[in-house]
Amino acid sequence: MNWKSIITTALITGVVTIATGMFLFWWQAEKAELTYNSIQSIPFDDASNKLFIQQIEINNSGDKPTESVVLVISFEDELIQKSKITIDNTIPHQKTSNDKTIQLKIDSLNPNEGANISVLYQSSKLNSSGAKISLRAKGITGKLIGTKDQDSKESIFISVMAAYAGIFAFFLSTKRARTMLPLVVKSLVLGRSLGESQKHIIASTLSMYGYPEKAKEYLNSGSSRQYWVEADLLAAEAILGDEKIKNDFIKVLLVISELPNIARASKAITYYNIARLSKVLGANNERVGEYLELAKNLDKSEVEGRLSRDPLFN
Repeated sequence: MNWKSIITTALITGVVTIATGMFLFWWQAEKAELTYNSIQSIPFDDASNKLFIQQIEINNSGDKPTESVVLVISFEDELIQKSKITIDNTIPHQKTSNDKTIQLKIDSLNPNEGANISVLYQSSKLNSSGAKISLRAKGITGKLIGTKDQDSKESIFISVMAAYAGIFAFFLSTKRARTMLPLVVKSLVLGRSLGESQKHIIASTLSMYGYPEKAKEYLNSGSSRQYWVEADLLAAEAILGDEKIKNDFIKVLLVISELPNIARASKAITYYNIARLSKVLGANNERVGEYLELAKNLDKSEVEGRLSRDPLFN
């Protein structure tokens, strides 16, 4: 019996086990983290002053509550026309705004809680860069989703687990253990699955109608998306496209409007955008009015407010 080899193997195995345990303790420890994402539409007004929609999503992506959250959205040359905040009514918050700045203060956010802010703004520039975003909380600075720091923790975890598997694969002596180890590692590294979200449904629909590149944009956005904002963005893009794109995007919007989990307000805005595209295509007033009526039955105040501002109907 080679006692030297046995002792060396035991020592290395012990060191790796302790190191891995310490790493997993750090990995599982509660951490505070605040992230945001920003999506900007192409202009959908052909007048000298272009209209844009910018959607900002903030989220407590950490493991413990964040306190005194402050979001500041500021423009330089642009003018804010309208803004809307979507947040759980039970979360205390305060919003202040003028034609250049929006400030949202939230007392606290639990893990996975967040808010969505949609801004309709006007700019004389076709290539407006949109708003500058500042997000902070007590002891935390918000980070844009997709930055290197956001992905570093998972990369380290995968690397360490791979190293752990490699070392133990070397020392494991039985055939059964060598067979089981890859299965265990695969389970640890690949066990997390991605849940279905609104962006996946939209991406799937776009692919169905022949727009795979557009679908990839949705899948790579890094965050969930709101149906009503997506309806605005899709319609704005289709208006600038050819007749085929307009007809295809109407079909996409019709699919979205019939989804069982879509909110009434989102469904109303989806029908409204179908009416806009139908009007641009030269459909008769009866057809356009049919979709507007469907929209009004779901959210009359929102639709009538849009009609009063929309250059396509004025």
